[in-house]
Amino acid sequence: MGTDSSSTMDMKLAAADGPARITFEPGGTAFTLAAEEFLTLRLEPDVVPAVEITVWPNGISVWLPYPGESDYIVLDSEGREVARLW
Repeated sequence: MGTDSSSTMDMKLAAADGPARITFEPGGTAFTLAAEEFLTLRLEPDVVPAVEITVWPNGISVWLPYPGESDYIVLDSEGREVARLW
């Protein structure tokens, strides 16, 4: 995946109503957020239709296309990279 911002898009995932756990599958990488905190998932626009997001009580599961399809970067609320998936 390129670093040119025109070739990527950002998807914000927030813990709006209280603490939440955000899990990125199928790898199982997880983060726990306090109320009002958020993470940003940076990905290529062409893989967005294959991303599946499920919201459940106190959590969000983000199912990403299988490895090799793309790189996925997780940023904290200040824009710092906290994980690179695949």
